[in-house]
Amino acid sequence: MKILIAGGTGLIGSRLVNSLTLQDHNVIILSRNPLKHKNKFDSRVNFVDWQSTDIELLRNIDAVIKLSGESVAQLWTKNVKKKILNSRIDISKNLLEFLKRNQISSNLLINASAIGFYSKKAMNYDSEVNEKSHSGDSFLSKVCQLNEESCAIFSDKGMRVIHLRIGMVLTPSFSLLIGLSSLFSVPIPGIKNHYFPWIHIDDVVGFINHALDNNLEGPFNLISPESISHKDFYHTIRRHYRGIIPWILFIPRFIVKMAGDMSEMVLYGPKTIPMRTLESGYKFKFPNLEQALHKIDK
Repeated sequence: MKILIAGGTGLIGSRLVNSLTLQDHNVIILSRNPLKHKNKFDSRVNFVDWQSTDIELLRNIDAVIKLSGESVAQLWTKNVKKKILNSRIDISKNLLEFLKRNQISSNLLINASAIGFYSKKAMNYDSEVNEKSHSGDSFLSKVCQLNEESCAIFSDKGMRVIHLRIGMVLTPSFSLLIGLSSLFSVPIPGIKNHYFPWIHIDDVVGFINHALDNNLEGPFNLISPESISHKDFYHTIRRHYRGIIPWILFIPRFIVKMAGDMSEMVLYGPKTIPMRTLESGYKFKFPNLEQALHKIDK
C-alpha cells in the first residue's frame, strides 16, 4: 500500500513507519521539517512538506494517517489550551487542503484521538464505558470530541474514517519513569480504585496495521482488554522492578485537583472496554501488563 502519514516522526509515528516499511509498504511522511527527520528512517521513506505540491509522488495514495496535534503534555495555560483545541481543527482543515492540492483521492483516513473522550470533570465513574458510550464533559473530552468532529470534512468527501481512542501508551521511557516512582514509593497521583487505561505501543501499531487490512470505520478504544485499577497497575510495576517497599502511596485527590484541569490526565477512571476493537478481530499482542513489561525490558 501507499500510505501518507501526518505526524510520522513522533513516538507512535516513528514506530509505525518502521513497521510499515518492514512490510514493504510505500510510506510518505508529511512533515513541517523534512530535513530534520529524514535521516531517522529507512532510505525508502519519502518526505513532503505541508506546502508541497508533488502530484506525481503522491499519486495513488491508499490511506492517510493523521497523528498530528498540539501536545497535551504541557502546562495548560489559557493560551496553551486554546492552541490544543484549535490545532485539532486546523490540522484537519490543512490536511484536507493538502489532499485537494495534490489531487489525492484516498478512501481511508485513520485519525489519532484519545481515551480522554470519556473523561468527566467530577472524576466520578459508576459504570463501564465502550465505544458506544457518550463523551465526557472535561477539557480532555472536549479536545477529543473536536478532534473527531473535525474529521467530518473527510467523511463528506467519501472517505472512510477510523478514530483511534488511544490510552496511556506503555514505552520503555514511561515504564522506567513510573517504575522509579513505585520503587521508592514516591507519592503518585491517581485514585487507587479507578481504572488505568494502558496499552503497549506495539498494540497501537498492530491495530493500525489491522485497520489498514480490514474494512473498519468509526471509533475504536486502544487500551488493554484486561482492566486493571490504578492500585494494581502500580503494584505490578513495583513488583516488576523489585521495589523494596511493599506499599504504594497515592496523593489525595483534593491535592491533585489543585493542579486544575490538568488533573484530568492522571485521575481518569472509568472501566473502559475495547469492545469494537475486539469485535473487529484484532488480537492484542500484550493484553497482560506483566507480559508488556517483560517485552519492554528486552
